[in-house]
Amino acid sequence: MDDIEGKILSNSSIAPGYHLLRIRLSRSMGTVRPGQFIMMKIPDGGVFLRRPFSIYDYQQGILTVMYKIVGKGTEQLSKASKGTSVLTLGPLGRWFTVDRRNIPVVIAGGIGFAGIYSLIKKLQGKASIFFGCSSKEEIPLLRDAVRFDPLIATLDGSYGFKGNVVQLFKNHLKGLKGKNVEIFTCGPVNMVKSIKGLIVPHKIPCQVLLEERMACGMGLCFGCVMKTTDAEEPYKRVCKEGPVFNLWEISL
Repeated sequence: MDDIEGKILSNSSIAPGYHLLRIRLSRSMGTVRPGQFIMMKIPDGGVFLRRPFSIYDYQQGILTVMYKIVGKGTEQLSKASKGTSVLTLGPLGRWFTVDRRNIPVVIAGGIGFAGIYSLIKKLQGKASIFFGCSSKEEIPLLRDAVRFDPLIATLDGSYGFKGNVVQLFKNHLKGLKGKNVEIFTCGPVNMVKSIKGLIVPHKIPCQVLLEERMACGMGLCFGCVMKTTDAEEPYKRVCKEGPVFNLWEISL
């Protein structure tokens, strides 16, 4: 797989510490599926290793990435202006699979929304969406999903339900009893652990997109392994065997 060159169309701040990056690619990425990601070479030097980013959206040759400034790489990226050249490698990784017989429930926390929006878009209003963040300042992350009526939790109670998103989902869990439900989630590890603990008695199918630091993104360096329940090969590469996993097959 070769790099695809692109030029930044826009790199705008959408909430404190969050940006939406749009890149016009020089050639097609081919088929992109919900949950896949890219490895990007950060422009303007100073950052040696590529950085992984979920594919927020891709259409008509334009790649969109939503990211949070968390370190040197994303800080540098946030300063890149319109017209700057970037190199991307992708699409990479395993993706979400949808069983049309099930009722989809999407649970996202913070920047985890970036990894799951393309699935929400594909489901076109057929999913119940639960989103959690710190405060109302992060609500703009939902800008493209407002039309799907997401249920929102903020830790400080400044918008919607006061508490975390798992507590919000718990309040609606009884209404799903007896239905063929499947959960799709992406967010902090503690959120995923809480979801797992909550749904254990109900044995609800769940696919999780794991967020992990990556060096190569292609499974060569084994720098992003996750322990699983596979007795023969317990350690799986998040970039290659993931980033989407069956929740019941990983050790959290």
